[in-house]
Amino acid sequence: MDTMVDIRADGSANAADADRAWARTGRIAGYLAGIGFLVMTALFLLDEFDLLDAPPTFVRTGAGALQDEATFWAAVFAHQHRVLWDVVVRDVVGSAAFVALIVVGIAVRRRVASDRPTPQLMVTLFMVGGVLAVVANLLYLANVEFWRLQGWSGDQAPESMVAVGRATTAINNLTTWPEAFGMLVLAAGIVCLGRTVRRGSDLPQGLGTLAYVTGAALAALAMTQMAAADTPRQILSGAVGVVLAPWLSLWLGRRLGQVAG
Repeated sequence: MDTMVDIRADGSANAADADRAWARTGRIAGYLAGIGFLVMTALFLLDEFDLLDAPPTFVRTGAGALQDEATFWAAVFAHQHRVLWDVVVRDVVGSAAFVALIVVGIAVRRRVASDRPTPQLMVTLFMVGGVLAVVANLLYLANVEFWRLQGWSGDQAPESMVAVGRATTAINNLTTWPEAFGMLVLAAGIVCLGRTVRRGSDLPQGLGTLAYVTGAALAALAMTQMAAADTPRQILSGAVGVVLAPWLSLWLGRRLGQVAG
């Protein structure tokens, strides 16, 4: 009997230690995700609104369409070289933030200790959506191989310059649908998070409401991405990436950290 009591006591102690360890992990991940989303979005908006460097415009001249396009692409590459640090930092930091969000989802799942479908779906959707978002970011970074070089010119070999320029457009297009679908999957995961919080969780009910709002805004952002609607996309990017996602992640990190002590 004494041995059985000791085993149970040891099991409870180990479970409590594991809970505290996951809470600490979730706190760190929540803070990293919140800061990461804020940094990623701020750098994206700086580039989106041309606050770092003015992008070139296509100019028609008497040199012919091929030469004009080659000159344009050479100017684009020079511009991207000047803002290259922004592109690299935001995509690397953003990718890390998505990975951290996956960890937050696992920590929340541990916190609620429920076998219901919603928490399980939350973790699954966070993983799938986060991986898609990271893949989209890393695909876009493939352009760095072109943009990190200097001295591009369309004067001597305009055909080559046009071919390389169009290759970067193809890479950009490859990121559009994985990024948009990843947003939709993450939005569904965040809605599951909100439902998990509001159904029998000791987490604040307001956190669940914030999750619902964030999920809806992220789904709307994915729609604007697919529709190539620039102005709504910029507005929603600021709302989600600067306000909602960081607020949700930091609040989750803080609440999870309270269990860690």
